Amino acid sequence: MGFELDLRQSLDQSLRANACDLLEQAAAGLQGECAQDEAVHEARKSIKKLRALLRLIELPLGRRFRPCDRYFRDIARSLSPLRDAVVQRQLLEQLGRQQPELAELTGRLLPLLPAGAGVKKPGRLLRQAATALLDGRQRVARWPPFESRFRTLGAGFRTVYQQAREPAWQLLGKEPAEPWHQWRKWVKYHGYQLRLLQPLAPDWLQPRAQRLKELGEWLGDEHDLGVLAALQLRHVPELTGGRVMAVIGERRDQLRRQALQGGQALFADEPREMSQRLKQHWRRD
Repeated sequence: MGFELDLRQSLDQSLRANACDLLEQAAAGLQGECAQDEAVHEARKSIKKLRALLRLIELPLGRRFRPCDRYFRDIARSLSPLRDAVVQRQLLEQLGRQQPELAELTGRLLPLLPAGAGVKKPGRLLRQAATALLDGRQRVARWPPFESRFRTLGAGFRTVYQQAREPAWQLLGKEPAEPWHQWRKWVKYHGYQLRLLQPLAPDWLQPRAQRLKELGEWLGDEHDLGVLAALQLRHVPELTGGRVMAVIGERRDQLRRQALQGGQALFADEPREMSQRLKQHWRRD
């Protein structure tokens, strides 16, 4: 099944089915059904979806929420060494193609990056992560029963929306990278929650999810340029202050302005108003 509620099932059944499907699909990829790079990428994405789902049901989960969230967060972190080096190389190749002004810098950086992830036994790491993901189904089985009422999800939806909304009105454009990275994380959580809830109101939630994806791409591009700047400072500091760094800075400023403008449009409604609007579409037996 896709990552969305099945309105033919009870809310409890559908939430558990979605969680277990994410775990099983991610584990299957890590066990050899996909190439390693793709498997790691898809597993980490599945864990992000699962953590978005967890935040939706944080209130009824109660004390179970934090240990469960940390458990899946740690699995994703264990896979990071297999992903980071690949992502950096892909990023440099992409930026070199898309922005000719950066081709010299990316060309100089590529030979300096490690060819692999530097993990001595990647196969063992993948197997351990797959086992941990499948073991995570036991945690899902221990979740309390969820009532098929809007209040089961309402508080979690409102909290994540608020976390994704606040930076749109607080960031000014010149802050360090970390607040922008955090905003991107909450925008992703909100977007994944909309995907899960989409069957409740597809005409409203699907277009909104698409606009959130665009916002996430702007924030992602801004983050990528920040990674490039950090790599430049580490490996070719003699270029600091030159035209290349000016190009990076100008492009990051442009992306931040786009993100703020788009974010303020997307998050114009107060959290309570957004929650009430979703509640109006709640139709369950």
